[in-house]
Amino acid sequence: MTFRFIAPDVIRSASQRALLAQWDQLAAGRPFPAFAELKPDSAIHDPRQLVAWAVEGEGRLRKFRAMYQGENVAEAFNSAWAGKTMEQVVPMSLRRITLTPAKDCAASGCAVYMVFSTVDANDQRVDCERLLLPFGNGAKVEHLLASLQLTAVASRPRIVKHFDMQADVRLQVRIRSGFSAVVTAGDQRRASRRNVARAARISFARRSMTCIVRNLSTTGAAVEATDPAAIPDSFRLVLEMEATERRCRVVWRRKGRIGVEFS
Repeated sequence: MTFRFIAPDVIRSASQRALLAQWDQLAAGRPFPAFAELKPDSAIHDPRQLVAWAVEGEGRLRKFRAMYQGENVAEAFNSAWAGKTMEQVVPMSLRRITLTPAKDCAASGCAVYMVFSTVDANDQRVDCERLLLPFGNGAKVEHLLASLQLTAVASRPRIVKHFDMQADVRLQVRIRSGFSAVVTAGDQRRASRRNVARAARISFARRSMTCIVRNLSTTGAAVEATDPAAIPDSFRLVLEMEATERRCRVVWRRKGRIGVEFS
Protein backbone atom coordinates (compact mmCIF):
# COMPACT_ATOMS: atom_id res chain seq x y z
CA MET A 1 0.00 0.00 0.00
CA THR A 2 1.16 3.53 -0.79
CA PHE A 3 0.24 6.35 1.61
CA ARG A 4 0.47 9.85 0.17
CA PHE A 5 0.50 13.03 2.26
CA ILE A 6 -2.59 15.20 2.15
CA ALA A 7 -4.29 18.08 3.99
CA PRO A 8 -6.64 17.22 6.90
CA ASP A 9 -9.73 18.60 5.19
CA VAL A 10 -9.94 15.36 3.17
CA ILE A 11 -11.51 13.75 6.27
CA ARG A 12 -15.26 13.60 5.76
CA SER A 13 -16.37 13.07 9.38
CA ALA A 14 -16.56 16.29 11.42
CA SER A 15 -15.94 14.39 14.66
CA GLN A 16 -12.83 12.73 13.22
CA ARG A 17 -11.58 16.10 11.95
CA ALA A 18 -12.08 17.48 15.47
CA LEU A 19 -10.20 14.55 17.01
CA LEU A 20 -7.35 15.06 14.54
CA ALA A 21 -7.24 18.78 15.36
CA GLN A 22 -7.06 18.00 19.08
CA TRP A 23 -4.16 15.57 18.44
CA ASP A 24 -2.35 18.23 16.41
CA GLN A 25 -2.84 20.91 19.05
CA LEU A 26 -1.52 18.55 21.76
CA ALA A 27 1.55 17.85 19.61
CA ALA A 28 2.44 21.56 19.83
CA GLY A 29 5.31 21.44 17.36
CA ARG A 30 6.34 17.85 18.07
CA PRO A 31 5.72 15.00 15.59
CA PHE A 32 3.05 13.61 17.95
CA PRO A 33 1.91 14.05 21.58
CA ALA A 34 2.20 11.64 24.51
CA PHE A 35 -0.80 9.40 25.14
CA ALA A 36 -1.14 10.67 28.73
CA GLU A 37 -1.88 14.15 27.35
CA LEU A 38 -5.01 12.95 25.57
CA LYS A 39 -8.32 13.55 27.31
CA PRO A 40 -11.01 12.79 24.70
CA ASP A 41 -14.10 14.96 25.06
CA SER A 42 -17.34 13.06 24.37
CA ALA A 43 -18.78 16.30 23.00
CA ILE A 44 -16.10 16.20 20.29
CA HIS A 45 -15.89 12.49 19.57
CA ASP A 46 -17.89 9.47 20.74
CA PRO A 47 -15.60 7.20 22.83
CA ARG A 48 -17.75 4.22 21.78
CA GLN A 49 -16.11 4.47 18.35
CA LEU A 50 -12.51 4.48 19.65
CA VAL A 51 -9.91 1.75 20.12
CA ALA A 52 -6.59 2.35 21.91
CA TRP A 53 -3.60 0.15 21.07
CA ALA A 54 -0.24 -0.26 22.80
CA VAL A 55 2.64 -0.59 20.30
CA GLU A 56 5.01 -3.45 21.10
CA GLY A 57 8.28 -4.35 19.36
CA GLU A 58 9.92 -2.90 16.26
CA GLY A 59 9.88 -3.47 12.52
CA ARG A 60 8.47 -6.80 11.41
CA LEU A 61 8.02 -7.86 15.03
CA ARG A 62 5.84 -4.83 15.80
CA LYS A 63 2.47 -5.74 17.33
CA PHE A 64 -0.55 -3.77 18.51
CA ARG A 65 -2.27 -4.81 21.74
CA ALA A 66 -5.73 -3.50 22.60
CA MET A 67 -5.94 -1.35 25.75
CA TYR A 68 -9.45 0.04 25.24
CA GLN A 69 -12.33 -0.92 22.97
CA GLY A 70 -15.42 1.25 22.58
CA GLU A 71 -18.92 -0.23 22.82
CA ASN A 72 -19.76 0.31 19.14
CA VAL A 73 -16.60 -1.51 18.06
CA ALA A 74 -17.31 -4.39 20.46
CA GLU A 75 -20.85 -4.65 19.07
CA ALA A 76 -19.67 -4.57 15.46
CA PHE A 77 -17.13 -7.37 15.91
CA ASN A 78 -19.09 -9.19 18.63
CA SER A 79 -15.95 -9.77 20.70
CA ALA A 80 -13.90 -8.28 23.52
CA TRP A 81 -10.46 -7.11 22.43
CA ALA A 82 -8.79 -6.00 25.68
CA GLY A 83 -5.34 -7.58 26.01
CA LYS A 84 -5.44 -9.15 22.54
CA THR A 85 -3.32 -8.23 19.53
CA MET A 86 -4.65 -6.85 16.27
CA GLU A 87 -3.77 -10.11 14.52
CA GLN A 88 -5.91 -12.02 17.03
CA VAL A 89 -9.06 -9.91 16.71
CA VAL A 90 -9.21 -8.82 13.07
CA PRO A 91 -10.62 -11.33 10.55
CA MET A 92 -7.99 -12.80 8.22
CA SER A 93 -9.57 -11.15 5.15
CA LEU A 94 -9.23 -7.69 6.73
CA ARG A 95 -5.73 -7.97 8.17
CA ARG A 96 -3.97 -6.44 5.17
CA ILE A 97 -6.09 -3.27 5.21
CA THR A 98 -5.94 -2.93 9.00
CA LEU A 99 -2.41 -4.01 9.93
CA THR A 100 -0.51 -2.26 7.12
CA PRO A 101 -1.93 1.22 7.96
CA ALA A 102 -1.25 0.62 11.69
CA LYS A 103 2.37 -0.29 10.94
CA ASP A 104 2.72 2.74 8.68
CA CYS A 105 1.30 5.03 11.39
CA ALA A 106 3.71 3.62 14.00
CA ALA A 107 6.72 3.81 11.66
CA SER A 108 6.04 7.26 10.17
CA GLY A 109 4.63 9.01 13.26
CA CYS A 110 1.93 10.51 11.03
CA ALA A 111 -1.82 10.28 11.32
CA VAL A 112 -3.29 7.82 8.83
CA TYR A 113 -6.79 8.14 7.36
CA MET A 114 -8.51 5.46 5.29
CA VAL A 115 -11.86 4.85 3.68
CA PHE A 116 -12.78 1.32 2.68
CA SER A 117 -16.09 0.10 1.33
CA THR A 118 -18.35 -2.91 0.96
CA VAL A 119 -21.82 -3.60 -0.45
CA ASP A 120 -24.67 -4.54 1.90
CA ALA A 121 -27.57 -6.96 1.36
CA ASN A 122 -29.54 -4.20 -0.39
CA ASP A 123 -26.70 -3.65 -2.87
CA GLN A 124 -25.92 -0.29 -1.24
CA ARG A 125 -22.35 0.89 -0.69
CA VAL A 126 -21.27 1.19 2.95
CA ASP A 127 -18.07 3.04 3.87
CA CYS A 128 -15.90 2.63 6.94
CA GLU A 129 -13.79 5.67 7.80
CA ARG A 130 -10.74 4.85 9.92
CA LEU A 131 -8.47 7.44 11.53
CA LEU A 132 -5.25 6.34 13.25
CA LEU A 133 -3.38 8.76 15.53
CA PRO A 134 0.14 8.07 16.89
CA PHE A 135 1.25 8.91 20.43
CA GLY A 136 4.57 8.54 22.21
CA ASN A 137 7.66 10.20 23.61
CA GLY A 138 10.53 11.57 21.56
CA ALA A 139 10.65 9.86 18.18
CA LYS A 140 9.10 6.54 19.25
CA VAL A 141 5.42 5.79 18.76
CA GLU A 142 4.13 3.91 21.81
CA HIS A 143 0.35 4.02 21.33
CA LEU A 144 -2.20 4.33 18.55
CA LEU A 145 -5.72 5.66 18.87
CA ALA A 146 -8.15 4.43 16.21
CA SER A 147 -11.52 5.97 15.35
CA LEU A 148 -13.92 3.84 13.31
CA GLN A 149 -17.09 5.21 11.72
CA LEU A 150 -19.58 3.42 9.49
CA THR A 151 -21.87 5.27 7.12
CA ALA A 152 -24.62 2.77 8.02
CA VAL A 153 -25.15 1.49 11.57
CA ALA A 154 -28.50 -0.35 11.43
CA SER A 155 -26.77 -3.66 12.18
CA ARG A 156 -23.06 -3.31 12.84
CA PRO A 157 -22.29 -7.07 13.11
CA ARG A 158 -24.09 -7.76 9.83
CA ILE A 159 -22.21 -4.96 8.07
CA VAL A 160 -18.85 -6.19 9.39
CA LYS A 161 -19.62 -9.60 7.84
CA HIS A 162 -20.03 -7.88 4.47
CA PHE A 163 -16.64 -6.19 4.95
CA ASP A 164 -15.22 -9.62 5.81
CA MET A 165 -16.41 -10.93 2.44
CA GLN A 166 -15.47 -7.86 0.37
CA ALA A 167 -13.59 -4.69 1.28
CA ASP A 168 -12.26 -2.22 -1.27
CA VAL A 169 -9.83 0.52 -0.23
CA ARG A 170 -11.00 3.85 -1.66
CA LEU A 171 -8.57 6.21 0.08
CA GLN A 172 -5.43 5.95 2.21
CA VAL A 173 -3.40 9.00 3.23
CA ARG A 174 -0.94 10.33 5.80
CA ILE A 175 -1.35 13.64 7.62
CA ARG A 176 1.60 15.31 9.36
CA SER A 177 1.21 17.25 12.59
CA GLY A 178 1.64 21.03 12.54
CA PHE A 179 -1.29 21.94 10.32
CA SER A 180 -3.23 23.79 13.07
CA ALA A 181 -0.72 26.64 13.16
CA VAL A 182 -1.00 27.04 9.40
CA VAL A 183 -4.79 27.08 9.51
CA THR A 184 -4.85 29.54 12.40
CA ALA A 185 -2.42 31.92 10.70
CA GLY A 186 -4.34 31.89 7.46
CA ASP A 187 -7.89 31.70 8.79
CA GLN A 188 -10.03 34.25 7.00
CA ARG A 189 -13.73 33.57 6.87
CA ARG A 190 -15.47 34.11 3.57
CA ALA A 191 -17.98 36.38 5.32
CA SER A 192 -17.73 38.31 8.58
CA ARG A 193 -19.77 36.91 11.46
CA ARG A 194 -21.72 38.84 14.05
CA ASN A 195 -22.39 37.69 17.60
CA VAL A 196 -26.03 36.86 18.27
CA ALA A 197 -28.12 34.88 20.75
CA ARG A 198 -31.01 33.49 18.75
CA ALA A 199 -33.10 30.42 19.46
CA ALA A 200 -33.29 27.93 16.61
CA ARG A 201 -34.34 24.39 15.80
CA ILE A 202 -32.17 21.61 14.39
CA SER A 203 -33.87 18.86 12.36
CA PHE A 204 -32.50 15.54 11.11
CA ALA A 205 -33.76 12.00 10.53
CA ARG A 206 -37.27 12.72 11.86
CA ARG A 207 -35.78 14.24 15.01
CA SER A 208 -35.45 17.81 16.14
CA MET A 209 -33.90 19.73 19.02
CA THR A 210 -33.66 23.32 20.14
CA CYS A 211 -30.38 25.23 20.16
CA ILE A 212 -28.91 28.73 20.42
CA VAL A 213 -27.07 30.34 17.51
CA ARG A 214 -24.16 32.31 19.00
CA ASN A 215 -22.71 33.86 15.87
CA LEU A 216 -23.95 34.08 12.32
CA SER A 217 -22.91 35.05 8.80
CA THR A 218 -24.18 34.44 5.30
CA THR A 219 -21.98 31.32 5.04
CA GLY A 220 -22.15 29.71 8.47
CA ALA A 221 -22.76 29.87 12.21
CA ALA A 222 -21.68 28.70 15.66
CA VAL A 223 -24.41 26.70 17.37
CA GLU A 224 -24.72 25.93 21.08
CA ALA A 225 -26.61 22.76 22.06
CA THR A 226 -27.07 20.65 25.18
CA ASP A 227 -25.97 17.47 23.40
CA PRO A 228 -23.80 18.39 20.38
CA ALA A 229 -22.49 14.81 20.11
CA ALA A 230 -26.00 13.70 19.09
CA ILE A 231 -26.08 16.10 16.14
CA PRO A 232 -25.03 14.45 12.84
CA ASP A 233 -22.58 15.96 10.38
CA SER A 234 -25.45 17.25 8.19
CA PHE A 235 -28.79 18.71 9.31
CA ARG A 236 -31.32 21.49 8.76
CA LEU A 237 -31.48 24.70 10.82
CA VAL A 238 -34.36 27.18 11.21
CA LEU A 239 -33.87 30.33 13.29
CA GLU A 240 -36.63 31.87 15.38
CA MET A 241 -38.87 34.35 13.54
CA GLU A 242 -37.70 32.90 10.21
CA ALA A 243 -39.24 30.40 7.81
CA THR A 244 -36.08 29.82 5.79
CA GLU A 245 -34.49 26.43 6.32
CA ARG A 246 -30.69 26.36 6.12
CA ARG A 247 -28.91 23.14 5.23
CA CYS A 248 -25.82 22.80 7.41
CA ARG A 249 -22.58 20.82 7.37
CA VAL A 250 -20.57 20.56 10.60
CA VAL A 251 -16.97 21.78 10.19
CA TRP A 252 -15.82 21.69 13.82
CA ARG A 253 -16.96 20.46 17.24
CA ARG A 254 -16.02 21.78 20.65
CA LYS A 255 -17.49 21.28 24.09
CA GLY A 256 -21.08 22.48 23.97
CA ARG A 257 -20.77 23.97 20.47
CA ILE A 258 -20.49 23.11 16.81
CA GLY A 259 -19.46 25.24 13.86
CA VAL A 260 -21.48 24.82 10.66
CA GLU A 261 -21.18 25.84 7.05
CA PHE A 262 -24.34 26.57 5.07
CA SER A 263 -24.77 24.63 1.84
